[in-house]
Amino acid sequence: MSATNLQPSLGTVLRPRDLALLSPAVLCAEPGSPAARLATRIGRAPWPTVVHEQVTGAVHAASVRDTKLVLVGGNSFAWVRQAVRQLRPVGSFPIALLATEVSADQVLALLDAGANLVIERNATGREVAARLTALCRGSSGDDILRVRWLQAGQLRLDLRARRCLLDQEVIALSHNEFDLLAFLMGRSQQVVPQHEIVQRVWGWRHGDGMNTLRIHVGRLRRKLGDTPAQPRWIGSVRGIGYQFLHPVAELGDDRSDDRMRQAVTVLNAQADALNALVDTLLVARDEASVAETVVQWAITRGFGDAATVFRLDTDAAGRSMSRLVASAGMSARWRQSIATGHPVSADFMGSQVYRSGETVQLHDMSQLARRFPVTARMSSAEDLHACLLFPLHVDGRIWGDLAFVSRTDRAFTPARTAYLRTVAGVVSLAFRAARTSSPTTGPATDA
Repeated sequence: MSATNLQPSLGTVLRPRDLALLSPAVLCAEPGSPAARLATRIGRAPWPTVVHEQVTGAVHAASVRDTKLVLVGGNSFAWVRQAVRQLRPVGSFPIALLATEVSADQVLALLDAGANLVIERNATGREVAARLTALCRGSSGDDILRVRWLQAGQLRLDLRARRCLLDQEVIALSHNEFDLLAFLMGRSQQVVPQHEIVQRVWGWRHGDGMNTLRIHVGRLRRKLGDTPAQPRWIGSVRGIGYQFLHPVAELGDDRSDDRMRQAVTVLNAQADALNALVDTLLVARDEASVAETVVQWAITRGFGDAATVFRLDTDAAGRSMSRLVASAGMSARWRQSIATGHPVSADFMGSQVYRSGETVQLHDMSQLARRFPVTARMSSAEDLHACLLFPLHVDGRIWGDLAFVSRTDRAFTPARTAYLRTVAGVVSLAFRAARTSSPTTGPATDA
């Protein structure tokens, strides 16, 4: 089956729920090859997530995202093999070859170069979908195996030894208490719904496990010296779920050459991306230019499927308003719906950022209809789920917010969150410089 025939077939066979397993996906296709025309849609979302005809672009895209799958295809065996060789050191994601005519010996050479799967060119869409999902399911646990410790301040979890230390003292945790703490730390600074915690920690898909969860949270809090009224580690949001309150570092003890090369590649890509942003911001002359620069940078560099900048303002009646300054990756309909701004109220997730001055992270905004009905409705209409929302501080006050949004329902990793927090800091400085050179009339609020 040719790539042109495979495109509509994959769009039919792959389902929206497959996005969680197969995205973000990067397609690296030789210019003019059938693979270059492979891009399709799953539901409302484009798939693969990004497409590059230059290997260097694909290498960058794969390194800056939490990439789950890389697809490579082309007319020339030499081009495809070189692409695989350049992509393999970037990360541990699976690499699949498709829409490429290769011999049996060439298949072996591609596997030796670092490919995980070579799919025959005449494979049906259903077969391609099944083999890709099986490939990604088989690699889905790699991230967990690479991480040895989770650490937040003086709290440290050794995942391999299943040991918890607080202020260098061992805290005796039961099996379920350890799994609960590890899960919450793995989703640090985001509110995780109760039903999801029960399903992931206890494996219960049916029945009411909320009482069991409350009991274990209570025990865990007592052992960590926490209280519900003044939580130090585990916070709760009434009617929704629980939240590990502090940023968490993921630490590993694998110092192999391959791992070191992967880490260096990611760091170099992130440094290059940040330098490019700074260079562009230096010539931004006003706040609108700063906002437009950062949202376009976020999308072109692959740090999200959408990005927005809102400014905190007031209307004629003196009510607090959140007004859109710039967006990328959002539909014209969405931009029109928000054109006049919207009141800062409890229905709006940004209000939490403005009140607290802290970063907010959610793995699926569409599931928060009770708490943030406006945000849930707007995100569902755009098929957007995970969100990382940073307050932008200017002269000690909250100027507005910067959001990175993903179509997958996986939270941004702690490492990615830390990097984007740095980006938000740089953008805040750019807004300060723009305000100094060309002040705006919009008021800020105390952080």
